[in-house]
Amino acid sequence: MTNGPDLVPGQADLDALWRKHAAAIPGLLDRRPNFRFDPVYYGFRQSRIDQNPASLVQHFDSYGRAEGLFPTIYAQMHAQDTKIDRVLADLVIDPDLAAAIASGLPDACHLACELIHLGEPVDSKVSDFSRRAYLRAQGDIAKAGMNPLLHYLLFGAAEGRTTLSVLRKAHHRGRNAYSPDRPTCLIAVHEFSRTGAPIVGLEIVRGAAQTHNVIVLSHRGGELLDDFREFACDLVVTHQPLHDFPFLAGEAFSKIDFAIINSVACYLFVPFLVAQDIPFAAYLHEYADYTFPVNDASFPALFTDLLVFSSEHVRDSWAGRLKDIEFDMSRDTMILPQRDFKVGGVDSNTLTTARERISALIGRDCTNVRLVCGAGHLQWRKGFDIFAMAAQSCLPRDPDTIFLWIGDGLSHEDVNFGAWISYHLRQIGANGPGSNFFLLPAGPYYPAVLEASDAMFLSSRLDPLPNVVFDALERGCRIVQFAGASGFGDARYRGSDLLVTVEYANAEAAATALLDIPRKTPLAENQLDTPRVPLFARIHEGLITRLQAQRYFVRGASDIDVPVMFTSEDKDLDLRIREREKMLRYRRRRVWRDVAEAEDAIARSENWVHRNLRIVPYEAANLDLLPTFSMHIHAFYIDNLANDLGNYAAFQRAHRIVVTTDTEEKAKLIHSLMAAKDLAAEVVLTPNRGRDILPFMELFHAGNAAGEDEIWCHLHQKKSLITSKGGDVWRGGEAWRRFLLRINLGDENVISNALQCIGQDGVGLVAPFDPNHVPWNASRRLLPKFASRLPGPMPDNPLLFPVGNMFWVRRKVVLAMNAVFGPDYPWPNEPIANDGTEFHLIERLWPAMTTHCGLDSVFVHKLDQKRV
Repeated sequence: MTNGPDLVPGQADLDALWRKHAAAIPGLLDRRPNFRFDPVYYGFRQSRIDQNPASLVQHFDSYGRAEGLFPTIYAQMHAQDTKIDRVLADLVIDPDLAAAIASGLPDACHLACELIHLGEPVDSKVSDFSRRAYLRAQGDIAKAGMNPLLHYLLFGAAEGRTTLSVLRKAHHRGRNAYSPDRPTCLIAVHEFSRTGAPIVGLEIVRGAAQTHNVIVLSHRGGELLDDFREFACDLVVTHQPLHDFPFLAGEAFSKIDFAIINSVACYLFVPFLVAQDIPFAAYLHEYADYTFPVNDASFPALFTDLLVFSSEHVRDSWAGRLKDIEFDMSRDTMILPQRDFKVGGVDSNTLTTARERISALIGRDCTNVRLVCGAGHLQWRKGFDIFAMAAQSCLPRDPDTIFLWIGDGLSHEDVNFGAWISYHLRQIGANGPGSNFFLLPAGPYYPAVLEASDAMFLSSRLDPLPNVVFDALERGCRIVQFAGASGFGDARYRGSDLLVTVEYANAEAAATALLDIPRKTPLAENQLDTPRVPLFARIHEGLITRLQAQRYFVRGASDIDVPVMFTSEDKDLDLRIREREKMLRYRRRRVWRDVAEAEDAIARSENWVHRNLRIVPYEAANLDLLPTFSMHIHAFYIDNLANDLGNYAAFQRAHRIVVTTDTEEKAKLIHSLMAAKDLAAEVVLTPNRGRDILPFMELFHAGNAAGEDEIWCHLHQKKSLITSKGGDVWRGGEAWRRFLLRINLGDENVISNALQCIGQDGVGLVAPFDPNHVPWNASRRLLPKFASRLPGPMPDNPLLFPVGNMFWVRRKVVLAMNAVFGPDYPWPNEPIANDGTEFHLIERLWPAMTTHCGLDSVFVHKLDQKRV
C-alpha cells in the first residue's frame, strides 16, 4: 500500500510525524511504514492469507479496500462512530499533531489513533491516553479483557472515565528552573493548606531550593500551592505516585537523589519511594495516639532511612509502635524542632498600635487589660472548649483579663464539635458586651494579636510543637501549657521562666496561672530578627550521615513472600523483594524472612513466655496417633458453614462439635447443615459478644458446655472482607480463613498434624505459624492494666501467637485465661474497635497462658499455603 502523490497539502507532514514517533518502537517502521495500514490488525482478521506485511498490503490494495475491509483499528471505530474524532482531538497533546487536527487535515485523526494504539512509550507522549494507566484505573475494563483505546473512544469518554489529563492538570510547573548541575530532592507534604505541617514543609522546601532541584508532592491542594511553586521545579498533587510518575514529563523526574516526607499523613508516598529505591527521611510531627490506621501509619517507620521527630514528647508516643517493628530508636532517629527556641519582644509603639487595633476589632478597650491569646483550628484537640472554660473562671476574679482566640473551623452545623461549642459560647456571652472572651477569624490580624498579648494559653490536649508558640515567644508572650500535652514539655524548654506548666487539662489551674502572669514589658526596640533553623540542611545532613553509616545490606527474595505495601500478584514480585530488602537492611520486621529467623528470635529471647514456643512443619497426621478431641465453632455468620463441614475431614472424627450462635433460627439451620454431613451439633445460644473468643471461653465456666473434655479446636465463621490495606492494595480475608483452616484441620482427605501435636504430652496450644510478624499493636496499651494479673512481665513483642484466633488448645490453658479476667469482668460491648480491646489482647496472651501452665505452644508452618 503506497501513499501515492501528495495531493493533499500536509499529508507528508503526517507521514513524518508517524516516522518520528513510531521510531520509538524498535523495528516497527520496517514492518509498518504507513500508519494508514496495520498489518497486524489486518492480518489477524485475514488469517488465511500469508502474514508477510507486503503480502497483506497487496491483498488490501487488490481486494480488501473494495470489499470494505478495515485496514486499521481507527477505520473500524470511525465506521462505528464518527464522534471518535472529537474524542481524539481532546486527547492529543503533541503540538504538531494537534495543529493538524485543528486545521482539519485529512487523516490527522487517523494518525492520532494509530499512534496512541501503539501503546508505550508512544501513547502517553503524544496524548493524554495511556493503555497501561487506563487499564490500571479501570479495573472492570482490564478484567473484561477489552481493548482500552477502543473502549475509551467508543464508550469511556462519554462515561466520564479518567485519562492522564487529570494527572497532568495536577502537575504544576514551579518557578525554579531545573539545573542538571544540581542534585534533585523530592519533598512530600500531605496538603498545601495554611496549617502547621504544610508551613513546616514550606520551610523545608525553601531551604532545599538554595542547593537542590525540588519536586514537591502533595495529596491535596490548598492556598499555599503558589508559595510552594516559588521554590520548586515541579509540584504534583496525587494519591498514587507509583502509578502516576511514569507519565509526568520534566527533567526533574529523571533522577531523584533522595526524599523527605513531612508528616506521617504522607505514608501513601512510601510505596513509590521504596519501589524507586529512593532513600528518604521522614519528619514526623504527629503523635501516635491519634494516627490511624496503625498498619498504614507504620510505613514511614518501616521503610525510612532516618526518622526525624520534632520533639522528645512526640517520639516517646511512638515508642510502642517502633518496638512493634523492632525499630532501633537510638540508631535511626533524631530530634529536630522545626524552629529554634528564641525569645523576643516588641517595642512600645508596636504594643500600643497592636492594642489599638485589637480594641477596634473586638469592640472593647484593651489598653490596660491583661490579654491572653489562643490560636489554631477550633477543635477538641486544640482544647478550644478548655480555653473557653478558663475564660469563664477568670471573669469574676479579674474582669480585666481578656481571652482572645484567633482561628477558623467553627461551624454550628458540625454535630461532632461545632454545634456544642457554639451553644457553649452563646451561653457564656462570648463576643458580647461585658464578655471577657472574643474570637477572630484567622488572617491578617494574627501578628497584631501576638504583639498585643501578654500571654498565650496553649490549651491543647495534644499538640506536637505548634508554630504559634514559637511566634508568641518571639513577640515576648509568656506561655501557659498543660503537662504532658505538647513537645514544649521537653527538657530543652523546661528551663525557661516564660513557660508555665500546670496539671493536664485543668482549666482552673490554667486560669490561676494566667492571672499571675505579669503584663508584657515593651522593649527599646523590636526583637523579631530570629534566624530560622536551617531545617532542610540539618535533615539532609542527618540522612546522609545515616546512609554512610549503613554497613548491612540484603539482596534478593526471601523464603516467605507476603506483601506489605504491594499486591501478592506476580507482577509485583520485584516490588515485594524491594520492600523486604529495605526492611531487612535495618533489621525491622513486619514479615518473617523465613522460619529460621523466627526460630532464632525465639531462641534469643530471654522472656519467660517464649521459652516454651516451637515451630514445626505441616504434614499429614498419623491417624493412629490422633487424640480424642472436641470442636467449637462460633457461627454468627453461617453462609460458609456447609462448605467448611464438607472440606475438612477432621469434623468427621470429632468427639463433639459445639456451635455457638445467637438466634433460634440460625440454630435450626445449623442442625440441618450438620445433619446433611452426617454430623451432630450441640448448639448453644449466646449473644454475639466478644468477637468469637468470649463465647468459646464461656463454655468453660462451671456447668457450661465444655464439660471435662480435654482437647478443643476453636474455629469461627467471622467474616473479614478486608484484612489490610496498603497503598492501593486490598487483600481479602477469605484467603486468610482458608489458610487458618487448612493448617489447623488439613483438607477433605488429610488431617493436619496440628491435631497430632496437641495430643502430645506437654503441648497445650497449637496454631498456624503466621508469616506476618504481628506485634502487640494497640493491645500494648492494656498491658499495664493487667500487669498484676499476669504470671510475669510481657515481652516487647509476642513473636508468635494464634493470629486469626483459630487454634487447638487444652482445657487447663483456657481455664488459666479465664482466671486472668475473672467471672465478672466488664467486657466491652459491641461494636468494638478494630484493635486494642481485651479481645485482641486475649489473642496475644494464649502462649503466655500455655507457658504458665507448664506446656508448650507449637506453631505449624506451611509456606506454600497462601495467606493473602
